[in-house]
Amino acid sequence: MNRLGFLILSVLSKSGAVTGTSAMTVKEIAEAEELGYKDNTLFKAITDFETKGLVAAGLKEGRAKTFFITDSGRKLLKTCKGD
Repeated sequence: MNRLGFLILSVLSKSGAVTGTSAMTVKEIAEAEELGYKDNTLFKAITDFETKGLVAAGLKEGRAKTFFITDSGRKLLKTCKGD
């Protein structure tokens, strides 16, 4: 995992995006902390994580997809933090 991936998983975890109903849009993730990445870059990283099972799609927010961290994502984040 790279720094961007760590930041995305951290934001989802800290924000409580752990279920489909508490999921966040890419824009909300970007605004939660100033990550310094464009929305398109974040979306590509998140969809890659979705295929790996680290995040999952939540309920749609209008036309926007939302995402939340999965159990696998939380385990990986915990491993990266050294907990």
